[in-house]
Amino acid sequence: MTSSPTSPAAAVNPALLRTPLARYGAVAVLVRLGDEGARVALVLAGARHGGPALSGLLVAALLVPHVVAAPAVGVVTDRARHPHRWLAGAAVVFGLALAAAAVGLGRVPDPVVLVVLLTGGCCGPALTGGLSSRVPTLTAGAGAGAGAGAGAGAGVGTARAFGLDSLTYNVCGIAGPALTGVVSTLTSPRVALGLLALSCALGAALLLTLPGRTGPAVGAARPARVGRTGAATAGARAILGEPTLAAVTLASSTAQVGLGALPVVAVVLASRAGDPQLAAWLLSLNAAGALLGSLAWTWRPAPPARAARWCLLSLLGVGSPVALTAVAPGPALAAVLFAVSGTFTGPFTGALFTTRDHHAPPGSRAQVFTLAAGLKVSSAAAGAALAGLLTDRGTAVLLVGAGALPVLAAAAGAALRLRGTGDGRRG
Repeated sequence: MTSSPTSPAAAVNPALLRTPLARYGAVAVLVRLGDEGARVALVLAGARHGGPALSGLLVAALLVPHVVAAPAVGVVTDRARHPHRWLAGAAVVFGLALAAAAVGLGRVPDPVVLVVLLTGGCCGPALTGGLSSRVPTLTAGAGAGAGAGAGAGAGVGTARAFGLDSLTYNVCGIAGPALTGVVSTLTSPRVALGLLALSCALGAALLLTLPGRTGPAVGAARPARVGRTGAATAGARAILGEPTLAAVTLASSTAQVGLGALPVVAVVLASRAGDPQLAAWLLSLNAAGALLGSLAWTWRPAPPARAARWCLLSLLGVGSPVALTAVAPGPALAAVLFAVSGTFTGPFTGALFTTRDHHAPPGSRAQVFTLAAGLKVSSAAAGAALAGLLTDRGTAVLLVGAGALPVLAAAAGAALRLRGTGDGRRG
């Protein structure tokens, strides 16, 4: 990662904390706490009111629409005259679905609760890719670009802002499940769901205070009206039509299969080691490493023109330590390797977001973000399911498989990018 020699204090200073970008960070944390925490709260609530089967159905009802609704959410975000209002409304609907589930579980038929969660889940992509696509509007003065389609890219200021955005994912990935577990233990899963709903509502209210440019994208005119099919597939066409976008999307989706398997792999590793607490330590250290990695990217981001290269290189650092854990002589070294893997996840995410912004067509930026985010969610779910099916193959097989996938994904992405750009020097 290279940029101007900015110190950590200069990258995060008191003046920055009063900027719209800092408020965006608070918004992202509030609504993404709801998204991350809801998965744990629904598992606990379902187990209390109907058993493991209901838990699985509740979580699936919330997550499956993340993938299915992603293109539509992207289209609306790109075309909305006031995107922040639309995203705030989506956060409110998501929160209301959690609140309704808290009230309804055990009191109304389960199918009714599932339909409510399906509705809320359709707003899920707005809290992830939808919000991330708006980061450049908050850093336009620092050189945010209009995307590759306009012949300009995001500046280092926007790359640093995407580091902050990546940081919110890491914080919520740690704090969401942890806080939900504590609240559920001290009170009940219903109370936890209610607090997560409140967090979404607070995030939505704060989102309305952000300055928002009208129109679909930074520096872009509103896209011409096209047919419904054309609008719904614009994000896919943008990804497939731009070699660098296609490369990082293929790489990130494939790598996420391995990353999605990590929780299952950690549990199996802990079980074989005879230490149930080891799984929690491994995952916590991996998440802490990702937090540090995001801070490093925020401090010294790579220029947008080199972000795709950093995205693919980071995947080597994400996967290799996990694969090496297969030959680790003890839990201590395994914990170190999981932490090292996590430190590369932060720069990977920051570089991925910067690359999307740099190469996405101005009128389809949100669609690119939401569609790619939906693919990552589905890939992670597939990885977890695959790891569950392979648990009887041995810990080494699971570790090597989970670690090899990000490495292979980096190689495949690099090959696709080189093939599409010729000499590979573009983006």
